[in-house]
Amino acid sequence: MIRIFLFLLVIFIFISPIFLFIKLVKKKARKQIKTSWKGKLVDKKHLEYEDDDSSYTRDVYSLFFKTTKGEQVKINVSKEIFDSWIVGDKATKTEGKLHPEKIK
Repeated sequence: MIRIFLFLLVIFIFISPIFLFIKLVKKKARKQIKTSWKGKLVDKKHLEYEDDDSSYTRDVYSLFFKTTKGEQVKINVSKEIFDSWIVGDKATKTEGKLHPEKIK
């Protein structure tokens, strides 16, 4: 009985952070989808994280927009979306969509 309890406790300790992380990512995506704004791309940043113990690297591509209301919005995107934007591009983000679209 104690072995089963310890086994379940260990499983809970290792699996709980995974579920919490997934829940946090979903919450952030839902919040981003519910927003709507218009603005302009003011900055782009590419960060590369390296793991010292292996050859693994992780790239993070971020776009920074300033809305017409003066708010700063940061959105992490794929490399393809990152490369398609130029600082100064005007954008509109409609509710129900994850990423903004360019305005010509």
